[in-house]
Amino acid sequence: MFGIKMSPKENGELILGQGSCRSNADTFAPRFLWEPGDTSNSYSREDQTTLRNKQRTKEDPLVKAIALHLVLSLLGSVGSLEAEDLRWKQLQTAGERFLSQGRYEEAQKNFETALEELNKSSATDLLKLGILNLLATAFQQQGLYNQAEALYGQVLTTSEESLGREHKQVGIVLNNLANLRSVQARFGEAEGLYQRALAIEEKVYPKNHPFIATTLDNIAMLQLSLGKYAEAQKTLPQAVEMSEKVQGPKHPQTLTKKSNLAYLYTRLGRYRDAERLYKMVLAAREQKLGSDHPTVAVTLNNFGELFRLQGRSDQAEPLYRRSLNIIEKVLGIEHPQVAPILNNLALILRSKGNLSEAEHLYLRVIAICEKSFGSQSAAVGTTLSNLGELCTQMKRYAEAEAFHRRALAILNVTLGPDHDGIAIALFSLAESYRVQGRFDQAEPLFEKAAVMIEKTLGPEHPLLARGLKSHALLLRATKRKGKAAILEQRVKAIASKGGLESAAAMLTVDYSDLRTSIAGKEPGSTRSP
Repeated sequence: MFGIKMSPKENGELILGQGSCRSNADTFAPRFLWEPGDTSNSYSREDQTTLRNKQRTKEDPLVKAIALHLVLSLLGSVGSLEAEDLRWKQLQTAGERFLSQGRYEEAQKNFETALEELNKSSATDLLKLGILNLLATAFQQQGLYNQAEALYGQVLTTSEESLGREHKQVGIVLNNLANLRSVQARFGEAEGLYQRALAIEEKVYPKNHPFIATTLDNIAMLQLSLGKYAEAQKTLPQAVEMSEKVQGPKHPQTLTKKSNLAYLYTRLGRYRDAERLYKMVLAAREQKLGSDHPTVAVTLNNFGELFRLQGRSDQAEPLYRRSLNIIEKVLGIEHPQVAPILNNLALILRSKGNLSEAEHLYLRVIAICEKSFGSQSAAVGTTLSNLGELCTQMKRYAEAEAFHRRALAILNVTLGPDHDGIAIALFSLAESYRVQGRFDQAEPLFEKAAVMIEKTLGPEHPLLARGLKSHALLLRATKRKGKAAILEQRVKAIASKGGLESAAAMLTVDYSDLRTSIAGKEPGSTRSP
């Protein structure tokens, strides 16, 4: 069956699959405003997918130099404040520390109090931009996306009006807002914002500036979310190379990009390359951040996903559970980053036959995503499709169909035409019909999904191979062996190029054990080969 995974990405590290409950590679951490000329720090949207939202590391020098310095250096006309009025600086510093530790609610309170202190002084609106940007970050890390959106919008408007539409700081805010749009599965808006940010950065920064590398990384992960694998394969290695050259191989941002590259390799079935990168990233992050940091949890989830896709469930499950424990402890049991891990853990439970527990987890995911993103979000559609698969597995066919159709209604609106996430959902419904012997209803869905996959992902993608294999089974069941053989040859051709290996990425359940339920049943129709 075709399960839709969710991975918090590093740019979306927790989320593989569609939707916005993923954190689809490493969880994102927005960029901050700081002193012009400081090239030591930039932040990318680290999976969904995902899913997904990273905080700054303890050692990151950005903790020491942030928005205040930017705004003061930008505005020569801003007078110095009286010493007694600078308590807000202490509050900001404390908030930055909490942010770096993943203590987002405490960070939020400090930034809000810092703003209150600034409002008592003669500070201009421009001087408040840095703290507003930080506060937006704290909201986003808590899954409070409406609040984050409002603040990013305020910062963007003020920056454009005061500094000009092509100022470097406008590019930073555009990047942050683009990430938020991607997290909300508003991919078209995100793409436009990223491209505008990149255009600004290429004008104002040197060729290999970290900001350019970060924006390229963000664009690559968006391309991956959109199923544009060929484009992502060009963009992401370029971002990694830039970051390694300028920031070093173990800089937090380089690790983010390497984790995202591992995520891309996972999607492409290059499992050995992905495992090598994840091991390196996990070791570096645990050493630097500690074993219970949310960013470590993101890496654990993605590492677990890599094992699951290879059928190494016994290695995957403990990584998922450890990741879940960290996120629930640090961020709370209803945080959006909990959803992708629960989703992936449910896939493991399904493969082991623990269906009741898997259903409970899916219902938790839906509740979290509805609260965070709304009942018509792509994240909810993703999970409904997976729940439909589970119901088919449990032979609750009427419920399965209802879940699948509701999922497709949502995904068709939120993801747009020809998205691979819609194709996966179509394949899932088609497979459910095939298992029930409802071949007339299954076949057009297989055909439609295959056309979408070829258009979006290409004719050699492993997902297409999986769909063709199931379609071939239908053709044989309806005594059309000639047509079945043609599809089977295509499957073999994809496998010969190494693509079939990663078809496991879409396979969550083998329904062969259910075929006895329709044994001897006449097919709905037959056609001559």
